[in-house]
Amino acid sequence: MLKLISYKEISTRSDLFFSQFQLRHREFIDRQSYDVKSIDGMEFDEYDSLAAHYLVFTQDGRTVLGCSRLTPIALGCMLADHFPDLVEDKSIFTAPRVWEGTRFCIDRRLPAETRRLICQSLAVGYIEFGLAHGVDQIIGLMPTLILRSVFERAGLTLERLGSPRAIGAHDRIQAATIPIRPWQRDQAYLATGLRNLLISDARPFRDHVA
Repeated sequence: MLKLISYKEISTRSDLFFSQFQLRHREFIDRQSYDVKSIDGMEFDEYDSLAAHYLVFTQDGRTVLGCSRLTPIALGCMLADHFPDLVEDKSIFTAPRVWEGTRFCIDRRLPAETRRLICQSLAVGYIEFGLAHGVDQIIGLMPTLILRSVFERAGLTLERLGSPRAIGAHDRIQAATIPIRPWQRDQAYLATGLRNLLISDARPFRDHVA
């Protein structure tokens, strides 16, 4: 199941909250040797703030098998701060109702079919979250393979923000945006067969600067 958590759920969903940081440590530091911060087997960075919302996929309600972070760019934007050269039209960094998706990862130890389900669930979760929270676009940077195999395969239409380039161990990293529209949701529902994954968790978040 896909769940939405933030600092407000730490007391009631602490297992999920901390499990996602452990998964990120395994996937980004242990497996891919990212030079990022960690403590007690958990990976974190400056964008894990009170403004962050997390999409987490779990089967047992305690252990996170896949996750992604969503943050309003007015309260922190990795793409603008560290990779602005990947974006040709930088006006998007000051556009209203733009959020950023980062730290997308899935437990690579899982069977391929389970990984596929988690990928599709997170993609659908992006759209459902965005529509429920008044988001206009979700931006981010990922390997071009992930943009195609995860988001476009799940029925989403992406707009590239610039040309791809090599970063670290990845030959082709590219910035893109997902327009958040009802028709995107309908396309994702049709392509994946998944729907209403976050209905029970959807709550407006009104405390950020537009």
